[in-house]
Amino acid sequence: MSGQPFAARAAALRQRRWKQAAIALLALAGTATLVWIVMFSSVLSVHRVAVDGESSLPEAVVRRTADVRIGQPLARIDVAAIEARVAAMERVRTVRVSRSWLHTVRITVIERRPIAWISLRGAIRGVDRDGIDFRTYRKAPKGLLEATVTATGARQRQQTLEAVARVVEVIDSDAPALRKAMQGISAASKDSIELDLTKGRTVVWGSGTDASHKLSVLRALLRIDAARYDVSAPDQPTTRR
Repeated sequence: MSGQPFAARAAALRQRRWKQAAIALLALAGTATLVWIVMFSSVLSVHRVAVDGESSLPEAVVRRTADVRIGQPLARIDVAAIEARVAAMERVRTVRVSRSWLHTVRITVIERRPIAWISLRGAIRGVDRDGIDFRTYRKAPKGLLEATVTATGARQRQQTLEAVARVVEVIDSDAPALRKAMQGISAASKDSIELDLTKGRTVVWGSGTDASHKLSVLRALLRIDAARYDVSAPDQPTTRR
């Protein structure tokens, strides 16, 4: 009789182990099935590429550049590679690519916005707030300032464009009356910016730094009838007829 309880306990232990093994196998099979569905099957594949945030860029051009393969499992798309391709488009300032389950790749772009234009090797190019010339126009765009940059050398020219763009951005946002009076902006270097105003007036702005102080001083100076206003050293401004 003493052997029966032991045999029963052994049988129960074996049964429990079989159940645990069966549960483990079922869990493994379920995981494998889930991985296959997500990573390899067409159940969660790409059916659509959505583009958000574009204005001047056609959606079709963004999609073509993104080169997302329809039918590819959504989990396996290379988000970084898609972002790199779209970011290389000259009109794109930033881009974010995300998966929108169950079947969509979503591309959200922020386009560069022109704040001025320059003439570059015979082409009219829009310049954004970062001083990047990023698009070509057939003719001078209305409402944008012409920027004349005579700096030589790629690095110096880019630094000058960046300084000019900062000045234009500040004036656009903080001094609408001055912006209305501006006919153009020019610079031979990042420290020699000049504003071309109506009525033949010129403002020697200097570098792109201390813009708020220069604006405050210039507002007062413009009450004086003069041809040339110098706020490059805003603590010691001058005028000249």
